[in-house]
Amino acid sequence: MSHLPPDALLSEVMAAVTEVFGHAMAPDDNFFDAGGDSVAAVELADLLEDRTGTDVGIELIHRAESFAALAAELAGGPVPAGVRAAAEEG
Repeated sequence: MSHLPPDALLSEVMAAVTEVFGHAMAPDDNFFDAGGDSVAAVELADLLEDRTGTDVGIELIHRAESFAALAAELAGGPVPAGVRAAAEEG
């Protein structure tokens, strides 16, 4: 869980996403639908760990339904149902 407030955490996630992909994306975009791969997942996890001080495993990035869902899970708040369902299936 991050020490950052949820809004600040979402901003950090989106800034890291922009850095990894080279352009801005929407919070409801999905990592893989946006063209993410294993190399990008590792890069995003590293950036988020640096920015938030939170351990971010690539499995979290893989199973998050959206970048907003990823931020919610990092914040320790309620995780959207799509993220829970993916975790239960995997």
